Amino acid sequence: MPSISTFHTVIQHLTSMNLYIARHGQTEENVQRILQGQMPGHLTAEGIGQAEQLRDMLRDVPFQRIITSDLQRAVDTARIIAQPHGIEPELEPLLRERDFGIHTGGPYIKISHALDPSAETMEQLAQRAADFLNKTAALAPSPFPLRPALPLDSSKNPSPILVVSHGLFLRVLQAVYRGVSVRSVEKMENAEYRILPLSPDMHFAPVLVEETGGAAN
Repeated sequence: MPSISTFHTVIQHLTSMNLYIARHGQTEENVQRILQGQMPGHLTAEGIGQAEQLRDMLRDVPFQRIITSDLQRAVDTARIIAQPHGIEPELEPLLRERDFGIHTGGPYIKISHALDPSAETMEQLAQRAADFLNKTAALAPSPFPLRPALPLDSSKNPSPILVVSHGLFLRVLQAVYRGVSVRSVEKMENAEYRILPLSPDMHFAPVLVEETGGAAN
């Protein structure tokens, strides 16, 4: 008979859902070191190639949904990745990059630079990240009731979800997920992905963070 610890491990496996998070491909604005914020952004030829490479890397992952920021650079990336899956990406404004206010369209801002009050605060950004994580964690199945016929060695777990978003927002999202500072989260490169396990018992609070620049947008 399986031990209690083995049963607990299986329950965790069956109620955990992997959230794949990916940054959009390189944009013309990235190359020009323009602070895009909530501008649409335009993928470069290299950015399209990066998205295609990520598409091929994730081809065999059985995504149940693909959710993307509604900013064009993320939408274009998501549509490329979605090609083998036959899924239309869902647009989610919560996943937008930080709104840099009057700085939008200007040059990258150094970390030490004080932003104009027209910019979205880091607290607001963290709240969006927490709202999205809590909404998505609720999609993971509840551990009860379990079907009695389900074998303990089952390798099945809920189909993962792919999220396509932006450099700074994804750093904040990971900071909220881990309960750490934004500075401690390594920057994501264009078209890089990471995996965050979610379960329905998780709850995320927008505890923060500190001011940071806009170099990864």
